[in-house]
Amino acid sequence: KKHSKSLAANLQGLGAKYFVAGIVLLLFMGRTYFQSQSTTTKLNLKQALPKLDLPKDWQSWTFKRFKTEFPCAHRPSSAFELYTVEDFQMMRDTYIQYVDRSFKFDDPVPPTEGYSLHVKGTPQPYYAKKQHVADGGQRGLYASRDIHKGELVHNGTKSDVSFPDANAYRRFMFGLPKREMGCDVTEWTWTQKQGENGPLKLMTGFTISILINEGWTDEDVNVLPESDVSPLFYATRDIQKGEELLTTYETLYSADLDAVGL
Repeated sequence: KKHSKSLAANLQGLGAKYFVAGIVLLLFMGRTYFQSQSTTTKLNLKQALPKLDLPKDWQSWTFKRFKTEFPCAHRPSSAFELYTVEDFQMMRDTYIQYVDRSFKFDDPVPPTEGYSLHVKGTPQPYYAKKQHVADGGQRGLYASRDIHKGELVHNGTKSDVSFPDANAYRRFMFGLPKREMGCDVTEWTWTQKQGENGPLKLMTGFTISILINEGWTDEDVNVLPESDVSPLFYATRDIQKGEELLTTYETLYSADLDAVGL
């Protein structure tokens, strides 16, 4: 009996040792796996990031220089075609690659239709259209239905993107697959304070909402934000279906580029 007890004790001790050894082995293997996964993820991120062909003085490029060096002057009306989903996607991909790797463009409404204004999947009450060449060939936004005075027409929090600094904007511009897109971005760039006491940010957008034009007179203007720091635009009067949406941004959304280092 003593011999049996001794044998049983030895077997229990041996089992405990193997159990502990198994736990240690599993912990080691798990750590090695996650380290491997982390390394693979880092490698994939590096591989996914294409190398930018930056000029030596890229950090000194100003907004004005982008407009001068890129083929932006005297563009023909044919250069102002409406963007396709693929065009907007190129811009979004470039923004994610060179500005904010964590940003997600996940609205179900395609950018050629805008974004979800109220209910997810329901776009705002306008569409993009290009004018006839005889009328200037300009792109703009037009009411897709009658819009009532005081109605919310645009919510910038669902379409606008910002740049943390001027160099992020520069990387984005140089990273665009088409220089013509950079010309459009210079037309779609503004600076805006993030709240009454918030920082001033460089802004742009990657949906058709960016195509709203400025009215020539106060009577032309039919859509305005609540204030110069608000992203919410409301109809200032009743707007008929098919009427162009017009705002004013010279006195509201400025382009204080010096203040943001551009």
